[in-house]
Amino acid sequence: MKLSALVDHRSFALLGPGFTGGRWLLIDELRVVPRGGRLLYVPYESRGDAPVRLDGRIIELDAIDIDVDPCHILPTFDEDMYAHGVEDIRSSIAAGDVYQVNLTTRVDLGVVSAASLFARLLAQGSPRFAAWVRTDDVEFVSASPELFFRVEGRTVTAEPMKGTAGVDGGAALAASGKDDAELAMITDLMRNDLTRLCVARSVRVVSERRLMQLPYAVQAVSEVQGTLDEGVGVEAVLAALHPGGSITGAPKEAAVERIAQLESDAREAYCGALAFVGDRATVASMLIRTAFRRGDRFLFGVGAGITWASEAASEVAELHTKLGALR
Repeated sequence: MKLSALVDHRSFALLGPGFTGGRWLLIDELRVVPRGGRLLYVPYESRGDAPVRLDGRIIELDAIDIDVDPCHILPTFDEDMYAHGVEDIRSSIAAGDVYQVNLTTRVDLGVVSAASLFARLLAQGSPRFAAWVRTDDVEFVSASPELFFRVEGRTVTAEPMKGTAGVDGGAALAASGKDDAELAMITDLMRNDLTRLCVARSVRVVSERRLMQLPYAVQAVSEVQGTLDEGVGVEAVLAALHPGGSITGAPKEAAVERIAQLESDAREAYCGALAFVGDRATVASMLIRTAFRRGDRFLFGVGAGITWASEAASEVAELHTKLGALR
């Protein structure tokens, strides 16, 4: 399928192979439904127990022909303001209010077409959870590498991602005590969230830490798995886990409050969740590396986990590393 064929479509979702376990998928003529639905979407600011339920005509695709020229972008953000936010969070940690807060900002990409922006995000290869979603109410493109959760049968798996280095920085990331602690906090938070849904003593950390190589960065990821209690469905999992620990911080409630105080701009689709309800499994991505339309412009979200060991300059540099998804 040619990417250009979607330019004039009014409502659809194009999903990368990570959602299906192999093939690209198009859900055409996408519409909101009162219950069920093959696609569940929750913006960051919305409640996890009230997802937007979407359905449409499902078309399996062998591949995507990127026949649209990628847009050229020079992404920038207010580095001084972000550095000030880092120091504010460190003060909150010193006061004992939080342990970690995921601080984010928005990069204004200007007036660009969604197709050319999606082509830019695909220019370095297909991201694991690539997505382009358009409805009457929302439009976003995502190059997310992060699995929020997967439910297959009664097995639920989460892979929180925390810790980032440049493309050649794997050894430094592996040796970083600060990044190791950052991921450990969020892994424990996800384990705790899953425990409320799962059979007693079934939740375990399958992998404490592994490195994932991306074209523009190296990321640290853990894996937590459990067996869901009888009768616990996908929407209950979404309700319990959203917003995800990797994009909030710990303790979650305190981190969310701190985010609301520090971030003046809504995250909207960025840091939200997108779940495809398949025949065998439901796969949800964490909507990081994601740009969303506001009016006639697109905004791209980027952020980092701030701990007591954070240095403002290093955290600003991490944001630039993540902006590599657009370069």
